[in-house]
Amino acid sequence: MKGIFLGCLSRERYDETCKHAIEIIQKLDEDYSLLDEAPCCGSVTHHIASVEEIKNHAMSVYQYFTDNNITEIITICAGCYNYFTTYYPEILPEFDIKVRHIVQLIAEPENLEKLNLKYPGKKRLTITYHDPCHLLAAEPQIKEEPRIILENIEGKIRYNDMQENEALTLCCGAGGGVYSSFKENSSYNSKFIFDQAKRQRAKILLTSCPFCFTALKKVQEEEDKVRTKVVKFEDFILNLMKEEDPLND
Repeated sequence: MKGIFLGCLSRERYDETCKHAIEIIQKLDEDYSLLDEAPCCGSVTHHIASVEEIKNHAMSVYQYFTDNNITEIITICAGCYNYFTTYYPEILPEFDIKVRHIVQLIAEPENLEKLNLKYPGKKRLTITYHDPCHLLAAEPQIKEEPRIILENIEGKIRYNDMQENEALTLCCGAGGGVYSSFKENSSYNSKFIFDQAKRQRAKILLTSCPFCFTALKKVQEEEDKVRTKVVKFEDFILNLMKEEDPLND
C-alpha cells in the first residue's frame, strides 16, 4: 500500500497546502491514500531524546507502517523526507519503506506530461527557488527535481536561480530549533534570502519545505521592503494545474 505522509507541521498549520498536495499526488497516482493517523516521524525527538528513546520511537513508526501494510510513502515535508531517508536506515537497519518527496513524483517525465503545467498570466513572471537544507542533506539528495519542474512550465514565466544555490544555499534559519528559540537570528538569514531573490527580480520565491516557508513568511509579513511573495511548492503547482495566477492567490 502507498501512503501520503503529510508531516506534523504541514498537517497542523497548513491545511490548504495539505489538500493541494493530496490532490496533486492522487492525480498522478491514485494508489496513494492519506495516512491521516500517521505518527510524527521523530526528527525533533532525535535532537532532544536519548539513543534508546530515539530507537523506540522509530520502531513504533515502523510498526505503524507494517501494521497498515504500507510499503511506500510520499511526503510533502523536507524534514520528514530527510529523517526517513538519512537517519532511519542507521537507527533501524530493517527499515524498508520506500520514501519519496512530492517533488520527485512531479518531476518524473510522464507526470510532467500529465500535468502539462502552464502559467496563465499575460505579463512575464520571474520566479526563483530556495533549496531547503533538509533536501540538500538527504540521501538521496534533492536539488535537480524542483528545477526540472520549474523549467518545464509553459507560458510567460522565467526561472532564475539565486546566486547562492544548491550546496551554497543559505539556511532559512528555521531548523535546529533556531526559529523557536532565536527568531531574530532566523529572520536575519531569511532577509538575506529575500535579498538574493530581489537581485533575480523574482516576484515569487518558492520553497518545498514547510519549515523554510514558515521562517520566510514571517519576514515577508514583517518587512515592508520585501516585495517578493513566498509560496509553497504544492500551492504553486496546483495554481498552474487550475490555470490560476499564483500572484493573485
